[in-house]
Amino acid sequence: MRRVGRKEREYRERRSAVLRAAELIFSKKGFHKSTMAEIAQIAEFATGTLYNFFKNKADLYLTVIEEKSEELFQFIGKELANVRGSLEEKITSLINAHLSFFEKNSNFFKIFLTQRAAFEGVARDEIGNEVHKIYLKYVDMIAEIIEGGIKRGELKGLNPREASYALLGMLNSIIIYWLTSDKKKGSLTPKASALVEIFFKGTTTNPSPSQPT
Repeated sequence: MRRVGRKEREYRERRSAVLRAAELIFSKKGFHKSTMAEIAQIAEFATGTLYNFFKNKADLYLTVIEEKSEELFQFIGKELANVRGSLEEKITSLINAHLSFFEKNSNFFKIFLTQRAAFEGVARDEIGNEVHKIYLKYVDMIAEIIEGGIKRGELKGLNPREASYALLGMLNSIIIYWLTSDKKKGSLTPKASALVEIFFKGTTTNPSPSQPT
C-alpha cells in the first residue's frame, strides 16, 4: 500500500472538511440559496480556499452527491453480497441497508432525494442531468434484483423498473415522514419489516374475491 505523504494527507483532510460543510449547508438551504462563503465559514477556511478543491459551487454540489452516492452503493452492495437466499431476503437486506444509511446520512437524503426534484424539470440543466443519472443507477440496481426474482418465479410478472420505482417511493416517503414528524420516536430501521410486508403482500387482510364469469 502506497504511503500517503503529509501534504497529500492534509489536502484530503481539508477537502473532506469542505465536503462535510457543503453537505450541511446544501441540506439546509438548497443549491441555489447556498453560497461558497457560507460553506467556507462552516469549514473554517477562507472562501478562496474552496476553489483549490472545486471549480465552483456546481462542481462542489455534484461532488457531494457523487461521493455520497458511491458510499451508498458500496454499503448496499456489501450488505447484499452476504445474502444468497430468496428475493424477499435480498429486498429485506436492501431495505434495511437503505434505511440504515440514510438514518446516518440524513443531510445527504435532503440534498439528493428531496431537493433533486428542483433540477428535474422538462429542460434539465447539467446538474439535473447528472443527479438524474445517479438516481437511475440506483433504480436499475434494484430493478436487476427484482428481475432475478421474477425469473425464478418468486414474484409475478411485473415490470422490474416500475417495481423498483414503487419500492424506492415507499422507502423515501417513510424517511421523509421520519425526518419531519417521527424522528424523536426512535430509530428508522425498525420500520423495515412493515415495508417488506407491504411490498410483498400488500395491505389487505384477504385475497380479492374472484370476478364473476
